[in-house]
Amino acid sequence: MFQMQTVAVLYADENDRKLWDQAVAGIPGLLNITVKGSLPASLETLRPFRGTLRVAILSAATYSGHPKVAERLREICPGIEILLISRDDSSPPLKPLFADDIRHLAIDSQQQGGSREYLPVVVSMLVERRPWEVGSCLKEGTAVHSYQLVSSEEKEALICALEAALQGEGEEMEMLRQKGALLADELLENAMYDAPRGAHGNRLFRKGERRSMLPQERIVFSFGFDGETLALKLTDNWGSLDPHEVLEYLARNEECDCIADDTGGRGLFIIWRFLDRFHIDVQPGRQTAVGGHLQLCSSLDPESPRGFHISQHEKEMAA
Repeated sequence: MFQMQTVAVLYADENDRKLWDQAVAGIPGLLNITVKGSLPASLETLRPFRGTLRVAILSAATYSGHPKVAERLREICPGIEILLISRDDSSPPLKPLFADDIRHLAIDSQQQGGSREYLPVVVSMLVERRPWEVGSCLKEGTAVHSYQLVSSEEKEALICALEAALQGEGEEMEMLRQKGALLADELLENAMYDAPRGAHGNRLFRKGERRSMLPQERIVFSFGFDGETLALKLTDNWGSLDPHEVLEYLARNEECDCIADDTGGRGLFIIWRFLDRFHIDVQPGRQTAVGGHLQLCSSLDPESPRGFHISQHEKEMAA
């Protein structure tokens, strides 16, 4: 028998609720809670829904005003997915999110038309525990091209294939080609040299060395372009990336305002900075998928705040 899943939204006050009303409209099973000054009393209203509560959405105002809110939510409902929503002019630093292990951040960017359609799609993905798919943000019928790598020498040819698929003239298209090439390079480098690990977590290959894929190794690069949106995805079957480690990489690089190699996670930080939406799905020991999308007309520069979705799935994911 189907059981409706509950999604709770915690607002700081009535003004905060009015700010987000339109963005969360259309999310089924929504339970709206206005915290005002009493977090414990507000969270107690969630207890009757523990059996169906899958996702808790926190506004940035609620999160900043109640430092223990993530911890107390998990006390009531262990394993709940927490999604933080913020405006681009008040995006929180990542260090507290890393400390609270908040792996989902959606930023309502006025430069991109806001999150009016985006939030319901993301919440549905979290409720159903579905991994992000490269075609999900493309127009229906858009071709998705997938290539399984045999050796590291194929990298340049794949980047050229991506650039060739981005047909068109003008400054915006040229910028998209440049960003796409940079992102493809970072995704492929991460999969070929950072993902392969030994039994003790040691890297099996040196950065930049020529190598062939191992007999049981599978690295697949996928992309699609519908004329407005470029989506990219890199899947490997190592599953060596830890979701909490990803948050640490992003927070550490953001805090030191540098992307030096010795900082750790340089490639992931660059990918996050250049994608409009950033997704990572990990099946520990079996598969990692990293990707996202960017818009042809995106006006976001690399310093603008970005959201992310870092998920861990136990079921096998399709490439």
